[in-house]
Amino acid sequence: MSKISYQNKYYDFDNIRDQFDPAVVEQMIGEYDTDQDFFNTYLVKHQEKFGEQFVVH
Repeated sequence: MSKISYQNKYYDFDNIRDQFDPAVVEQMIGEYDTDQDFFNTYLVKHQEKFGEQFVVH
């Protein structure tokens, strides 16, 4: 499993990805060099769609 950094903590990317909004992920067509790059892009898209910061549960 890949680890990603978010708010000074590390998480398993696969566990975090389960919390993503599927419609936002669907819009993120393209290649990302790392899971961290994908996650960072998701944070921006989530903010744009919902007007609030993504929160890890």
